[in-house]
Formats: sequence, C-alpha cells, structure tokens
Amino acid sequence: MVIGNSHRVSNIIINTGVKIIKDPQIITERFNIYFTEVTEDLLSQVNYHCPQQYSHFQKKNCSKTMFVAPVTENEVEQVIKSLKKNSSPGSDKIPTSLVKQCLCHFIKPLVHIYNVSLQTGIFPDMMKKAKIKPLFID
Repeated sequence: MVIGNSHRVSNIIINTGVKIIKDPQIITERFNIYFTEVTEDLLSQVNYHCPQQYSHFQKKNCSKTMFVAPVTENEVEQVIKSLKKNSSPGSDKIPTSLVKQCLCHFIKPLVHIYNVSLQTGIFPDMMKKAKIKPLFID
C-alpha cells in the first residue's frame, strides 16, 4: 500500500479471533468500520438533541462572546478549488473532480448551509462524519 510519502508495510497483522488479517487495505477498512461503529454506539447512548441535560455545565453567563463571520461564496470556492485532484471522496462518495466541475451549480446552497449552521450551532449529521485511515509508516 502506498500513501503519500509512506512505503509498503507488510508486517502488520490483526487477529480478529476468527482469522488473521495481513492485508493493509483490509486492516484500514476494519479500523474505519470499528471507529464508525463506536461513534454511532456512543451517540445512540446519549440524547444529544436535548440541551437541558447540559444545563448543569452552564454555571454562569459568559460576558465575552465569540463571533464567526459568515462564509462567502468566494471563500468556499477557494477552498474547493484548493482540494487535491486525487483526494478521496467523502462519505457522500462524490469525487473531488466532480465537485470542482459542478461547483457553480451548488455553491449558493452550500454557502447557505454553512452559514445557517454557524448561526444556529446546528450542523447536519453528514458534516460531522469523516473516514479515518491510518498511515502505515515504519
């Protein structure tokens, strides 16, 4: 397996209790599945949509606040154009090259979603997910 500046590593094994896995690609996929499931299990145990349960953390009002300026179409466009061509697709499986080609068609709704999320503090579940793949480095 070759990722970035890393090189092939073949001495990593995982014992699942049922079989031994030596293929780095399969090991990477197993880690991704494990961490995704752990996160989903934790979220299912916590009613994170109920702000009352967090009220005990709010001991007093804060006199200083943080302000995040709304994002602009230009900022979003610059970020998307700066993505590497060979970047892996996100959880939506949309390739980076397609996102770049179709940017003019969805930039306004995308900027709107970002800004509403910043204003309300509510982020769509798909914006909270990431695929995490370990890099095997000797």
